[in-house]
Amino acid sequence: MTSRSVRRRSRESSESRLALLLMLPAAVLLCGVLLFPMLTTLRDSLYLNKLTEPWLKGFVGLKQYGQLIHDPRFLQALRNTLFFGVLTVGGSFLVGIPMALAAHTPSRVRGLARVALLLPWAMPPVISGLIFAWLFNAQYGVFNDILYRLGFIQEPLRWLSTPGLAVVAMVITIVWKTSSFVALIVLGGLQGIPRELTEAAEVDGATRVQGFFRVLLPLLAPSLAVAFIFRAISAIQVFDIPYTFIQQAPAQGLLETLGVYIYRTSIEFLDFGYGAALSVALFAISLAITAVYVRFVRDGSTS
Repeated sequence: MTSRSVRRRSRESSESRLALLLMLPAAVLLCGVLLFPMLTTLRDSLYLNKLTEPWLKGFVGLKQYGQLIHDPRFLQALRNTLFFGVLTVGGSFLVGIPMALAAHTPSRVRGLARVALLLPWAMPPVISGLIFAWLFNAQYGVFNDILYRLGFIQEPLRWLSTPGLAVVAMVITIVWKTSSFVALIVLGGLQGIPRELTEAAEVDGATRVQGFFRVLLPLLAPSLAVAFIFRAISAIQVFDIPYTFIQQAPAQGLLETLGVYIYRTSIEFLDFGYGAALSVALFAISLAITAVYVRFVRDGSTS
């Protein structure tokens, strides 16, 4: 081994040690912020800890996880979460992709489209829920006024008092809030596509619709994949907007998601042990969805 190779190996070793030292503070912070709470929640899920019944304490193992299977409220919240997840994730893409195209295509309204794209993303979810709960109000809501002026209704719709309409109202609110995130991811992907590709498609006689589906959409696949996985995880863990709507709507059984049920179990019912078991179950569901999707994307990219 020559002296030059020895010096090179020594330099690479010192650079590796320096990299590890620079990563150490971030690793410690992540362990403190993420790993420690996760392990604490996992431990609490194995113990009875209900403040309204302080005499019932002790190690119960996996008993509280078995209780989940026989808990009709948990099963209903799980169905609601999956139902809202499918509708809102699909809806956010149906709205977000046209928003991204409007913000990307040179036109007079591009600046306005970019402002409209950023507004829902920047607004806190609780504020969005409160605003839309007011917009859907039966007495002075804007939506009823618009429908009445257009002649679609003759009397005000009780959006938040009717179970089916309450579900529709919450789906609309979540789609409005989350579609901007999808639009931002897609807009970033559009900015990275060379203009020459779309111009070549136009020269070949392709219409704008054909150019989008045959040129832009395949090139946007990585951006769409990233947007989908983040939206799927956030849809499973959604809490703010459903909780805000539940305060206004009597149809709580149809609007309660897993995030809301965990909050109510832990904070309102003071059952920290069962609430921890619910949190672990929610984490497991999110992890399973992520693992399946990553496996699907990896298999699709290698085939």
